[in-house]
Amino acid sequence: MKKKLSIIICVVFTFVMLTCSVSAVTFTPDFEVYSEAAYLVSLDTGDVVYSKNADEQLVPASLTKIMTAAILLEQFQDDISALSTTYVCGTSACFDELYLTGASTADIQIGEMVSYKDLLYALMLRSACEAANIIAYNVAGSLEDFVEMMNDKAEELGCENTHFTNAHGLFYENHYTTAHDMAIITQYAMSLPMFTEIACTESYTMEATSYHQERTIIHTNYMMSKTNGGDYYYEYVKGIKTGTLDEAGRCLVSLAYKDGYSYLLVTLNAPMYDDNGNTVYYNFIDHKNIYEWAFNNLVYTEIVTGTEEKAEVAVEYGDGQDYVIVVPAETFSMMWNTNISTSSIHEVITLSSDVVAPVSAGDILGTLELQYGGETLAVIDLVSETNLARSESAETLAIMQSFIGSDQFYKAAMYSAIFFLVYTVLIIVLKIIVHRVNKKRVKVYATPKRQSSRKKW
Repeated sequence: MKKKLSIIICVVFTFVMLTCSVSAVTFTPDFEVYSEAAYLVSLDTGDVVYSKNADEQLVPASLTKIMTAAILLEQFQDDISALSTTYVCGTSACFDELYLTGASTADIQIGEMVSYKDLLYALMLRSACEAANIIAYNVAGSLEDFVEMMNDKAEELGCENTHFTNAHGLFYENHYTTAHDMAIITQYAMSLPMFTEIACTESYTMEATSYHQERTIIHTNYMMSKTNGGDYYYEYVKGIKTGTLDEAGRCLVSLAYKDGYSYLLVTLNAPMYDDNGNTVYYNFIDHKNIYEWAFNNLVYTEIVTGTEEKAEVAVEYGDGQDYVIVVPAETFSMMWNTNISTSSIHEVITLSSDVVAPVSAGDILGTLELQYGGETLAVIDLVSETNLARSESAETLAIMQSFIGSDQFYKAAMYSAIFFLVYTVLIIVLKIIVHRVNKKRVKVYATPKRQSSRKKW
């Protein structure tokens, strides 16, 4: 089941990362969230449904180990079974910086040969800092080069507010991330084979070595365990990684599944003690409260259907009609708070102008922008619902109608009037000339011949 769950989640995360846009609208629960930063994303849709100081740079503590695991798994993703058969050990360089720090370990010793698979379980369940350094040293050749790989990967994933200085998460200067970036890193890690299976395992038995017999390690997320969790136990939670430092407070990345819905939640810097100085796991409290709120109030809701008529778009030269109806190109659904009516979503419709027939069904003729609280939920293409052929007679009539009253029409009329005036003047002048010529001719022919005065003899 764990293996199947891992495969399903990998596929879901890959789909979400590659195809789904994240909504800009989040909802606010009606209770106090103790963590300084939080980020809740639906695994089903990619919608971010709750966010608190999600881009604030904070110390991640052992959440760092999620990236460490991802870098190792990248090396074996084409042959994941080799994790079980590849054994490595750590030199003193992997242990020196951990002495007297109180770092969590799995008691792996210098020179002890351990499989990469067991190192990953020790890293993610026991939060073993020496396991992180052994992985780093053997993958990159030095701790410094591995950190460079971590930062390169963070940049590649678009984590603009993240910088690592070590592989284990102990407090170092210039070592920080955000709830948002950590969600991105976790989603990437979950797209790699075996990560989710490892990170969501409640307990694991490491194989015997020359230093140890077989031994069982327990996940530090006690919410998963009825035995160890006590009041913090929450049956729907899985994995992924805890982190605790004085400088970081209590941090947690986890998954939860209930009634067909699934979520990823990242919280950073929850208080470690209450007002009376008592130790309290406020990170566990936050995760349980936020998940219960999400499961009880958020429902995958159809906001816009793909067959809903939204507007008429004027079309020139249409055969039989001068418009087409536009509908959304696709149905749009998202996680929505059932306490908020979808009628509060504002629709902004923008339509194309100067549309000329022919028009085919599916042609994009506008957009539908969905807004809530001043934020954009989605922008959806509006497409023609039907075909509309071109009418030649309508085109001719439209051209004639558009010509009358146009500048060209008035110019043509003016030129015609000038031509007619010139023509008329020329005709008149010509007639006058002809008339005068004819008159002279008549006068010539009308003059009598003179009689000769010479008498005949």
